[in-house]
Amino acid sequence: MINRLRSVLRVIAGSFTMQAKERATNQFFVGTLLVLPIIFTLLSVGTYLYGGKGNFGLYAVIGAGMMGVWNANLWTSGRIVEGERRGGTLSMLIASPTPFPIILVGKSLSNAFASLISLVVTFATGLIAFRLELDIANPAAFIVSLLLTLISMTCFGLVLGSTFVLTRNAGDFMEAANYPIFILSGLMFPLTILPAWLRPLSSILAPTWGNLALGASAGLVADNPWLIDLYLIGLSLAYLMIAQTLFKKVEYLVRRDGSMEVF
Repeated sequence: MINRLRSVLRVIAGSFTMQAKERATNQFFVGTLLVLPIIFTLLSVGTYLYGGKGNFGLYAVIGAGMMGVWNANLWTSGRIVEGERRGGTLSMLIASPTPFPIILVGKSLSNAFASLISLVVTFATGLIAFRLELDIANPAAFIVSLLLTLISMTCFGLVLGSTFVLTRNAGDFMEAANYPIFILSGLMFPLTILPAWLRPLSSILAPTWGNLALGASAGLVADNPWLIDLYLIGLSLAYLMIAQTLFKKVEYLVRRDGSMEVF
């Protein structure tokens, strides 16, 4: 059991490192980490400040930061599978003794932690461009909530990554899914603006609870961040179970149809 755990951790560490090296030389990925967060912050914070709601400045910065994190995770979740298929290595990875979801975990974690750069860029933009006071009421809770949010988003990415194996149009799906998630998660504006019938969809999305946990840790929301963190943990476990079930089904379908090399 211990040897198996060590081998799993070794595979995760290896795929983590390889993905980090690959993304460091990818101009598109670098752009999602450095350029888009600046644009998101300028638009989001500017909307609140010039709309006469200056007290929402920190809320807008956190929301813009989460948009950058989610954007990086969504695109890379699809690009991982698409890149392996384009390179002709997807079938080899699925046929290898190591389950493909374990490899996907390492690659997705690498992208998730790299996306922290976008959060730093967002806070720096708010500080420099708008001279915002970025005071965090509970720094310890903020750091824990941020880490749990990254893990939960990674697990959500595993669900998406499993379904992306079935399609050659992952990029089109990501373009269509990006901004609805921004809206449903309350990253662009408060969830209270959404119609009541849409709010149940928000409750199953990791960015929603990550945004709430960070807002509560910063003192912007009157909720207990530790309770929200517990929900994030439960949501992550649910995502993992869904991803495992989906992948078994998806693996059977692509093996049956012989579509892993189709691009």
